[in-house]
Amino acid sequence: MLIIFLSVFTVLSAQNTEQQSNYRYENNYLKRDERVDQLQEAQRKINQRNGMSGFRVQIYTDSGNRSKLRTDRVKAEFDAQYPDIPSYISYDEPYYKLRVGDFRTRLDAIRFLNRVSPTYLSAIIVVDKINFPPLDKKADEITEPENN
Repeated sequence: MLIIFLSVFTVLSAQNTEQQSNYRYENNYLKRDERVDQLQEAQRKINQRNGMSGFRVQIYTDSGNRSKLRTDRVKAEFDAQYPDIPSYISYDEPYYKLRVGDFRTRLDAIRFLNRVSPTYLSAIIVVDKINFPPLDKKADEITEPENN
């Protein structure tokens, strides 16, 4: 009787543990629970909104009449010259500031500053909240083994 009770208890606890796991076996393949993907996507959205601490290069600042218009012009010129580098206009009263790049390290920001300093003489490195670098989706996926 005790053996039957222990075997039933073991089977039930194993089933309960399998249901609580984020992964399950299906046809000898490890399958991830879809809720894990939903949680990861929600966390990515939160992180994109908040950003991370990093560096940008401030290439232009202006105040006064028509400063917004002049800052927009400099941004358009920069975007045409460096289409692969993101640029951001911010307003910190009374200044419009044009900051470029999302650099995780000061060394990356210095390299870019050296590249743009002949054109933008007043360019400086500033600490700022930057956008997260894009994630490689392929590295995040679980791949299934091939059928032999």
